[in-house]
Amino acid sequence: MINKIFVKPLGSFKLDVLARLAKANFYGNNNLTIRGVNTVNLANCSEIALLDNIKYIDKFYTSKAAAYIVSKKLYNKLKDHGDKSFLVSENAYLSYAYILKSFYPDSKQTDLNTFTNISINKSSKVSKKALIKNNVVIGKNTIVNSFSSIGPNVHIGDNCYIGNNVNIANTFMGSKVVIQDGSVIGQDGFGYAYDGKVYIKVPQVGIVKIGNNVEVGSNCTIDRGSLKLTEICDGVKLDNLVHIAHNVIVNENTMIAGQTGVAGSTIIGRNVLIGGQVGIAGHLLIGDNVQIGAQAGVTKNIKKETKISGTPAVNLKTYLKQAVYLNKMVKKND
Repeated sequence: MINKIFVKPLGSFKLDVLARLAKANFYGNNNLTIRGVNTVNLANCSEIALLDNIKYIDKFYTSKAAAYIVSKKLYNKLKDHGDKSFLVSENAYLSYAYILKSFYPDSKQTDLNTFTNISINKSSKVSKKALIKNNVVIGKNTIVNSFSSIGPNVHIGDNCYIGNNVNIANTFMGSKVVIQDGSVIGQDGFGYAYDGKVYIKVPQVGIVKIGNNVEVGSNCTIDRGSLKLTEICDGVKLDNLVHIAHNVIVNENTMIAGQTGVAGSTIIGRNVLIGGQVGIAGHLLIGDNVQIGAQAGVTKNIKKETKISGTPAVNLKTYLKQAVYLNKMVKKND
């Protein structure tokens, strides 16, 4: 059912055609037909994947993708590996943006006010002042309040509560979920590629997946995945004014206090406690049962069972020692 809310790619392209569209050099099988774009670890034999971060190079060796968009530097490392095909670019991320635009030329057209393919269970209560757009399913005993916009491409489970002025699109939501007033879920993540003159928007075509028993506070923002998922797992609780960027995964029973921002593609473990005004950088791994103090700036991976604080964040005991020594130094020099 979740696949029904993904935007479908338009048509297919020969690999050499994509090379021209992407302003990239082509190496490999000229007869390949590419039918979509996917991540390196999930791509199949008819899809192309971006590989522009050396952190993920290990995934290449087990990937089933038909072809890869890479930089010259990465191509030199990978070119002798089997019979893989490549689009080699001076700016791999920009080439990726051009290719996505080819497969999804009208990605924002799904936001038009079309009102078809709507299924609302009779036991649910939807305000007459709510706007229900295309391709929406609302389960049993769910409440949708005034001036909220649901859709396009939304599945809401049973016994959910959607507050006033909520905007939900491109989202698959489980049961017993609470979304408080003013939150925005499933809109575009922050993705741009620089072409040397201006920033080119990278189409965002993924979704948000929200588990069961999740609560999202007021005025939160959860961005849709760039290609696949931004995921909020079962039992997660978000305070007001929390921002979850594209491709982030927040695992079960984690709690995040207000004014915290999590940058793209970071994975947060289970039972994590995050204080207010915390900033977490992108592409990080935060282990299970971690505790992060208020106003911490997290810039590197955090092992499970760790307590951290400060900017840049360090072990809590180290942070407290630093505070004591700094206070003593200040008093000594008064």
